[in-house]
Amino acid sequence: EAFLEMLEAGVEPDAVACGTLLCVYARRGRHGDMMLFYAATRRRGVAPPVSAFNFMLSSLQKHRLHGKVIHLWKHMMEMEEANNVVPNHFTYTVVIGSFVKAGLLEEAMDVLGKMRASRLVPEEATYSCLISLSSRHGRGEQVVMLYEEMRAHGIVPSNYTCASLLALYDKSEDYSKALSLFSEMERSRVVIDEVIYGILIRIYGKIGLYDDAQRTFEEIVSAGLLSDEQTYVAMAQVHMNARNYDKALQVLGLMRSRNVKPSKFSYGALLRCHVAREDIAAAEDVFRALCKYGLPDVFCCNDLLRLYVKLGQLEKASAFILKMRKEDIQLDEALCMTVMEVCCKSGMITDADKILKEMNNGGVTMKSSTMVSIIEMYARNRTSVMQEQDSSSKALACQTDSSALNATLKSLLDTPGGSSIACQLIRKLAREGEETRYHTDHGVHA
Repeated sequence: EAFLEMLEAGVEPDAVACGTLLCVYARRGRHGDMMLFYAATRRRGVAPPVSAFNFMLSSLQKHRLHGKVIHLWKHMMEMEEANNVVPNHFTYTVVIGSFVKAGLLEEAMDVLGKMRASRLVPEEATYSCLISLSSRHGRGEQVVMLYEEMRAHGIVPSNYTCASLLALYDKSEDYSKALSLFSEMERSRVVIDEVIYGILIRIYGKIGLYDDAQRTFEEIVSAGLLSDEQTYVAMAQVHMNARNYDKALQVLGLMRSRNVKPSKFSYGALLRCHVAREDIAAAEDVFRALCKYGLPDVFCCNDLLRLYVKLGQLEKASAFILKMRKEDIQLDEALCMTVMEVCCKSGMITDADKILKEMNNGGVTMKSSTMVSIIEMYARNRTSVMQEQDSSSKALACQTDSSALNATLKSLLDTPGGSSIACQLIRKLAREGEETRYHTDHGVHA
């Protein structure tokens, strides 16, 4: 009302008056009115002060309107030289935060560059979110650079920052740096939370320090920090790596006894444990529980299928494949290999043909060694079947059912060194029998 009275009195509002009303709108969260009024000030050629921009940016960010924060930032950059609208520390902090929330790493790093050029030192939280996003983008060198820059400014990293670094070192298998960082955290008295302990347990297990992993797990239990499903699974995985499956089951049992809600993640670990113990009944129970969360992933399907194959349960394996096909589970390279093995061992030549065709049509990426193994299994299986047929049936089989094998051979020939590998494979198969040779020759000709 006061602003309208000012206009009616013929008093032209200046930047301070416009900025004041913008701040009021921002405080109240009236972003629609705020942006309309801001557009009006732009039309009048009035540039609000930086403090008003900061109020607007902060309010928009608090309401997770990161796109509007970025939009407003671009306007500021347009006004910077002409109207002396110079971003300050707070401005840069908010804008970098919104670029990070929007997943725009390059743009966030550009703003960081402007902040550096202004000789402003970012806060730990700013470095932390940039480190986390860089890590998710696989920018390992950039993560290390940001961390070293932060430490050069004398900033002590938070446990969140350290967790991002440890996860990166774990993923890149740079375990010496991970352990070095953990020692640095202890010296700097960084509070070590359950997430960091979980990563540390996982690293200890990967480098064979099982006793250290067990000791760390017991420390978490004693400190009353144990509540995350992932920590239990990390310790169970350590025991599984050491082939101590009973202890792995004990850890997962402890999780259930403490009413930690299981997810597909822990059920997957439990399935791997029962598969390793060759306990079909328990593995099937866990798989049924997994199915309640939706379609199980290809890794779980492959684990159970491989167990059936290992124990000679081909009927169960065949039924399981039919169920997967009915539920339209997309096969990856490893699962394709296992499925083809079952089809060949069970004499399911029609299913093998269909799966090979789907595999080629679906664009499943496979290594040349996998393609060679599949071709060998397929060719031997067809040879075995054709040996039981008369000559006319053999010729018909070769003419009608070889397109799937031809496509796989062609895929092999398209790989680096594929021609040489294919020639070696054909010679090998040709030595094993006339029927195999006829079929592979037919495929190469196609």
